[in-house]
This record gives sequence, C-alpha cells and structure tokens, in this order.
Amino acid sequence: MSAKPEQLDIYRTSIPMRDFEHAAASRNLAEAIVVRLRYSDGLIGWGETLPRKYVTGETLETVAANIEEVVWPKCLADDLLCESDHMTAIPASYKRRCINAAAAALDVASLRRVMHDLHNIPAQRLGKLASRARLRTYIDSTASGVLASIDPARTAKRLRLMRLFGLRDFKLKLGLGDDIDRANLQVVHKQIRRLVKSGGGTLRVDINGGWDAETTPERIAELQQYGVCVVEQPVFCTASKFLALAKKCELPLMADESILTERHAKTLSAEPEKVWWNLRISKNGGLLPTLKLMQMAHQASVPFTLGCMVGESSILSAAQRRLLQLGPVPRFVEGNYGRFLLSDDLLKGRRSLSFGYGGKLRTLKGDGLGIEVAESKIKKYGKLIATLQA
Repeated sequence: MSAKPEQLDIYRTSIPMRDFEHAAASRNLAEAIVVRLRYSDGLIGWGETLPRKYVTGETLETVAANIEEVVWPKCLADDLLCESDHMTAIPASYKRRCINAAAAALDVASLRRVMHDLHNIPAQRLGKLASRARLRTYIDSTASGVLASIDPARTAKRLRLMRLFGLRDFKLKLGLGDDIDRANLQVVHKQIRRLVKSGGGTLRVDINGGWDAETTPERIAELQQYGVCVVEQPVFCTASKFLALAKKCELPLMADESILTERHAKTLSAEPEKVWWNLRISKNGGLLPTLKLMQMAHQASVPFTLGCMVGESSILSAAQRRLLQLGPVPRFVEGNYGRFLLSDDLLKGRRSLSFGYGGKLRTLKGDGLGIEVAESKIKKYGKLIATLQA
C-alpha cells in the first residue's frame, strides 16, 4: 500500500441522549473520542471509541493520551495500517494497563484505506482479516431491544413499542435493586412469555456486575421462571473466576467485562455451553481484534453477542455492520440505535444509522465505513484536543 497515514486529529465529543440506566452507570450524555485520519493520498478515515473505566479501566483522558503516546507512534513505526496485520500488533496492555479503547479508535479509522484497497487483496491474505474472501452483500442478523429503567411502567411502555416495531430478542438490565428488578421482570414476562415459550423470541438479562458471587447461583435459579436464556456479567471478576462461577449456575453466563483479550477468550472457551461472550469494538480493541474473537467463538462453538457501548454514533454503528458482513454470524446483536438513543448524530444532514423494522440491518455502500461524517457536527458536538503529524 503506497498511501501512508499523515495526520491524526483527536476530538472529544458529547451528544445529548435519552436517559439510560443500569447497575454500573446512568447516562444522559454520550461522550466519546472521535479521530480523523488523513492519508498522504488525501483519503480520510473516521474512528470512534467510547471508553468505560469499569470495563477496560480507560477514560476519555487516558484514551487521548494513549493514542498520542502509544498507538499513533506504533502505527507510524510499524506501518500497521495495511491489510496483513493492521492494528493487531499493538499490545493488549501497555505498562500494565489496557489500551483497547485507544487502539479501537485508530483501528476503525484505518478501515477507510483497507476497504478502499479491498479488491486488490488476494483472498488468502484477506483471510487474515476476515472469515471469508469477500464482504457479504446482506446482513442476516437482527438487532435486539435493550430495556433499562428504574421505573417498571416505563419498561413496560418501551417494551410495547419495541414489540410493535417487530423486535423479538430482548435484553433487560437488572442489578438496579431487588424490588425494581422483580417488578421489571414481571412486566416483561407478562408481555413476552408466550413469545419466549413458543421459541419466537428470547429474553436475556444483564447484571453489569451488580451481584456478588456467593448469591449469584441462587439468584440465577430464580430467573428460570421468567424464561431467561442467559445471564450477562452478574459479577465483576477475572476470566478464570467467571468460568468457575458459570459451572455453579443453572443458566449460561455471558462474559462482558471479563473478556477483553484473546487470553481471556482462550480461558472462557473451555465451557462453550456454560459461558457465552459479549464482544464490542471499543472494548476489544477495534474491528480486527473483535473479528478475531468472533472467529475464535465460532471455532469453539461459543454463542456470542456483537454488542456496543451505550451512546455510540453512526461511526461505530457502521463499523459494526462491516463486522457483520465479514465475520461469523452472532447469536445476538446490540447496536445501531442511532436516534433511538441520541438526540443527534455525526453524519451529514439528519441521517443516523439505526435498525429497521424487526431489527433489520442493511449493508452500507461505498468504501470504508460507507458513511459521510459531517465536520460541522464534529465542531458542534466536539472539541479538538490534539493534532498529530506523521
């Protein structure tokens, strides 16, 4: 590849959003790091990452610093923006801290170049990037509805709207308090019990580390009456401890914060029926590291979710759709919520990527991410915090 990365602009963005609550955080503002990568031939790539301290230990401040001090210099030194190794050579941790979210921003931005040259990449080399020799022309996965509220009446209302929109897979956030959790489970079960029992839909729950390991098996046993198929991250713990906990539970557990790297994945893959995975671009280091984990899950017969961080703009939604075109098919998809959650987006005009009726996701045309980011929106919702030169 002749074109080289030439300049990287780093922005901190804040977009107002609808309130969203779960056991680990409550949000009404989507805060992210957005990067603009310019190549020597004039091509521009956009990347985005939403760090969460309780997930990878990263913050908006540390992500910006790690991009400047670690990710960008390593990218330039090793010429990582190519079809063979891309950003995968960046270590999963730096000075004993995780830098997955920082690496993800540049990884997504560099897809513009990879996709632009896709037709020139031999199939056997593309195999290092994806599980197939060409992009799918369709996406056969559908998005799930996610419910999170301390008000059961609001939960019930949102679920009714989701069902009217044709959604069939649902995730309910728990860990908000025993009384609230019980009430939310009851209103959800009342509406979808027949759907779940018939096999036409699913219900899973996400605890976001709100429980303790000692009481988790008993709590999970009680969830079976509601038709729950899997319980996500009931406690915050290491991969090995998560695996041990899953063996004690009557329902499968889904690892989220406990799976950040390939090392974690190898540990958790020992019990594919007991431990499922939730993979996310920002959390797992970018498109290619996430794609590799998707392949590992597929090879080990591990059911997995291709998820998102709450408040992602259409930049990461587009990246998720590219993953769905390239990689193995996930069991569930969370993301592409667009204006369902955000008051505005970063694309030109009023366009915003969100799923259609029934959770349908369409493929995107064009090179790179297949979207046009509006620099006017970047200026409106963002602040330039650094410009880095090659």
